[in-house]
Amino acid sequence: MKRIEAVIRRSALDDFQRCAKELGIFGFDLSEERSRYCGHQHREVRAQVKPVSASKLKVDFAILDEQINPTIHAVLESVHPESIAIFKLDRVPLPPTAAPQPNRA
Repeated sequence: MKRIEAVIRRSALDDFQRCAKELGIFGFDLSEERSRYCGHQHREVRAQVKPVSASKLKVDFAILDEQINPTIHAVLESVHPESIAIFKLDRVPLPPTAAPQPNRA
């Protein structure tokens, strides 16, 4: 599995939701980029540092490996994200379930 993380403009959210629905992606995480200042917070430096735009959103979703190419192409074509990243998700084995114990009366 792969995890896709894309930074999109807030105005492209409807386009992303339509694209996700067409691709069969019904669950995704959505987070808002808050304004942040980089570097030192000294008064003389603060005037030179620009905040990250709050008009951007980060969408995060997982897909199967065989769906990676068509999904990425569809997102790029319909949403035009500012950035897109692909991460490998390792499958974590589930712990074995304990077999039910017979009732001993």
